[in-house]
Amino acid sequence: MSSNNNTSMTLTILQLQTGFQYATLVLGFILLIGGILGNLLNIIVFIKVGNYKNNGCSLYMFVRTFLDLNILLVGLTTRILSTGFQMNFTLTNRIWCKTRIGFVDINAQSTCTFICLQAIDIFMCSSPSVAVRQKSNIRIARYLIIGTLCIWFIHELPYYFFQDLVIVRGTPMCIATNTIYAKYRSYVVSLGIVTIIPITVISIFGFLTVRHMKTISVTRSLSSLTKQTISMALSQIFAVLVFNSPYATWQIYTVITANVVKDTYRQTVEQLVISFAATYGFAIYASSFYCYCLSKRFRNQLIVSLKELVGCKNMNQVYPIPQRSGTRT
Repeated sequence: MSSNNNTSMTLTILQLQTGFQYATLVLGFILLIGGILGNLLNIIVFIKVGNYKNNGCSLYMFVRTFLDLNILLVGLTTRILSTGFQMNFTLTNRIWCKTRIGFVDINAQSTCTFICLQAIDIFMCSSPSVAVRQKSNIRIARYLIIGTLCIWFIHELPYYFFQDLVIVRGTPMCIATNTIYAKYRSYVVSLGIVTIIPITVISIFGFLTVRHMKTISVTRSLSSLTKQTISMALSQIFAVLVFNSPYATWQIYTVITANVVKDTYRQTVEQLVISFAATYGFAIYASSFYCYCLSKRFRNQLIVSLKELVGCKNMNQVYPIPQRSGTRT
């Protein structure tokens, strides 16, 4: 009787693994292709229009586009290879084990910071106070971008020393060799910096921005560019809440149940769910273009930029006026 139960349990686990593997693989390819295409189109529009040169929120969006591309090309591509094709290079290459997650985390933490800065910037832009609106300027945005990249690069330096490829019971594993640092990454980085803190900040400032935008006097005093960036940033905030909340919830669950004794079936299900949730979380870095397209002005800018890129836009030309001979009246 017990052997039948074990066989049934094994078949159930195999079916779950197969189902989650295909679902994760399909989702990963959709996010990878759609995300790369969308971010490339973002770059084209931002460069052609040039709003990022004079608007702080647009500059955050422009820089984020390159970071999102890095995350998709390095982070999501390797996840697809390891999940769908069992090609995990972190288990075969020591240098890749030390650099892969550190590189992805620098980009991910910077992206989360820029999303928070976007939320704060649109809050200031929509403020009824002129003094508060003046605090949103391109010079401060440039300093914050450089400072953010430097801070997260320094923050990830210990990772290159504490992460290593080791053999555990005959199985190669890419893990943190320092217990304290491993707990720091689990509790502070994964749970706080990448999930709870960004969700909290963008929720608060997004709500305050919506309250400001309901004031007719504020809405009338804003320029069309400011209205556009606020609309684009709010749609991106909504996307972050949708795509990041499940991963944050699962991280909280993992921390709460860390000391709970779990059977094989529960461990397998949790591993499959966290793998799918991690892939689903990459949608944050693949969805910005589609959120921006909710803005009519951005769609028009996209069309014009693509026409200019392929040389289809009719350029105004000046032709010489032919002069007539004869007596001038």
